[in-house]
Amino acid sequence: MSANVFSASRPLRDYFLRLSQIFAVGTAFILPLSTAGLTIFFSATVICCLLSGNWHEKILILRDNPMALMFVIFFSLFLIGLSYTPVPMAVGLHTLIKYSKFLLGFFLFSTFRDEKTAYFAFFAFLLAAILTLLFSFIKFFGHWDFLNRFALDSGVFKDHIFTGFLLAFTSYCFAVFAFSVKNAWRWLLVVLFLLAAYDVLFINLGRSGYVVLFSLLLLLAWQQFAWKGLLAGLMISIFLCGSLLFLPANFKERFNLAHSEMVQYNQGEFNTSIGLRLEFYHNSVKLFKKHPWIGTGTGSFTQDYLTIDPTKPFVTQNPHNEYLNIAVQFGVFGVVVLLGMFLVHAWTSFRLQGLRQYFAQAVLVSIAIGSLFNSWLMDVAQGCFYVIFTALLFAGLSSYPSDKAPCKSN
Repeated sequence: MSANVFSASRPLRDYFLRLSQIFAVGTAFILPLSTAGLTIFFSATVICCLLSGNWHEKILILRDNPMALMFVIFFSLFLIGLSYTPVPMAVGLHTLIKYSKFLLGFFLFSTFRDEKTAYFAFFAFLLAAILTLLFSFIKFFGHWDFLNRFALDSGVFKDHIFTGFLLAFTSYCFAVFAFSVKNAWRWLLVVLFLLAAYDVLFINLGRSGYVVLFSLLLLLAWQQFAWKGLLAGLMISIFLCGSLLFLPANFKERFNLAHSEMVQYNQGEFNTSIGLRLEFYHNSVKLFKKHPWIGTGTGSFTQDYLTIDPTKPFVTQNPHNEYLNIAVQFGVFGVVVLLGMFLVHAWTSFRLQGLRQYFAQAVLVSIAIGSLFNSWLMDVAQGCFYVIFTALLFAGLSSYPSDKAPCKSN
């Protein structure tokens, strides 16, 4: 009888597994387009993965995939922090939920073990990025904001910070593909790379996008031409940045604005984009020094920030720097866990083959660099991007049952 039950339930488990793969592709596509849609598709992917069973295989993933294990360890940091946080439990749980993407992301390693799912998800994401690029050009050159959002911003489906990050990463992807193909598609890929890079530098207002783009171009130079390429890329980047300052474009204006805001900050004016960030960084370091070892617990940042000077009008829920955000809440212990996750990511990426290795390293560089100026692991879109693409690219490292061959990396 038990055998009949098992045989009857197997098709149902396979059905939910297939559903989780379909929702995973939808999650990758909707990521650049809608936060609400991302939440729905991401949740549906995980729920279907849970209903598909195969718990033995999931345990093997936790045992054999270093990044899956680091996701669970990083999320556990916030569970531990709940035990000593001074804020109400509701506040702590709110922060825990923001980082729950790492626990949920563990199950994506199972879903993305299917090679076709990973393949279609990656290109579904690029398709959404191309749509963003198209509508960004229409908005800028055609003066038509069909979404009626971000009227004074360069964002399209999302704000300029995410749009700049998205197109910087997308331009890198097109450049990698252009290097890897030897046919007529190469020229189309070169054009797409140039268009995406142009959007980041001349249309988008996000300074984070500039930093991510140049960081990824340096990474690409190192990946393609080793240390000589990195040195040449650095020199070209310096020359390009200098040249852009002579052009009447957003890059020059944003650079000059950043310099002006830094001067104002040194003169005691905090109420600017750069000024507020520098003030947040300065005060966060003060908070870290008060509780350097384990911090003050999950969700405690805002309450701690008020203790610095309650009379100051500038209060924030995060310091716009992921490393300081973790340091204040969890001290040196938390920073070690965060850096450990990034180091494992970097080290393990060399176990990947071909383009998977390149893209895995680009995901890390994008988020690690961007997190210097934003709390991107806490943010919905960028945090989910890191979780989803890490699972997508590293899923093939998990052990497979003897009757199944591992997915090949292309």
